[in-house]
Amino acid sequence: MEERLYELEDKVQDLELEVHDLRDRIQLLEDKPDVRSSLLGHNVWVLIPLVAIISWMIVEIFS
Repeated sequence: MEERLYELEDKVQDLELEVHDLRDRIQLLEDKPDVRSSLLGHNVWVLIPLVAIISWMIVEIFS
């Protein structure tokens, strides 16, 4: 019976450590900046006029 109690205490300690680790990981994910916002940054919008200008130049050259 005592041995079973020690095993359960060990499991409880393991679960407490796992909960602590998961809380730390959640905190890191909450503090992490949003990656999606950087993918649609200002650099993408600069390409739109450049592509339009280059396309217009190609149309003018071949027409």
